[in-house]
Amino acid sequence: MKKVNQNCVAVMLLTLLFYSCNKSEQTIAPIIANEALTTIQLQLTNASNSADVQIPQWEQLLNNEGNPLPADTSKAILNLAANSTYNCSLLIFDKTQNPPTNVSAEIFNRRNYHLEYYQPTPISPSNLIISNTSTDIPGTPTSATGPYLNLVVTRTDLDTNNPPLQVGLSTQFVTGAASTGRLRVVQRHQPNAKNGTYAPGSSDFDVNFTVNIK
Repeated sequence: MKKVNQNCVAVMLLTLLFYSCNKSEQTIAPIIANEALTTIQLQLTNASNSADVQIPQWEQLLNNEGNPLPADTSKAILNLAANSTYNCSLLIFDKTQNPPTNVSAEIFNRRNYHLEYYQPTPISPSNLIISNTSTDIPGTPTSATGPYLNLVVTRTDLDTNNPPLQVGLSTQFVTGAASTGRLRVVQRHQPNAKNGTYAPGSSDFDVNFTVNIK
């Protein structure tokens, strides 16, 4: 009888150990689904003129059936001063919630899973730089003759990966001479795959802003 009890105990311990290992494996680095995002804002402040604040907004809401309405781009316009530097914060909202939710802090908390891209166009082939620190998007069409949008965007924040990787919720916009064009803004969702490049994962949003540099 004593031998049987020892065997039973051994089986129970092995079962518990197997369950514990499986449970640990299942909870390591959970996959996070794409966020529900409806409204993208850029909050820019001129570093030399605090009165020069721009808050362009791109928005696409849902109808009562939950289907996307046409995107509202009437406020998706940046009017920037030439030869200036702007500090920019990316603000992200989910207006499917009641009340509407600012999810920027949530995205920041999950910054190891996210990477923001800012692509000015038109751009010359020599200025399209694809690297782990560039905000340019692979495959962007270039123009050999111009005129070009004289805008450079640089990420100024880092995540907690080892080594740290850029995020892009905070950026610096540097303008050159007067010009016009568009700015494509993309948030890449890269759970367990972020490596500083565009390719891994999928896009939470992919939107465009009109840019006027005067």
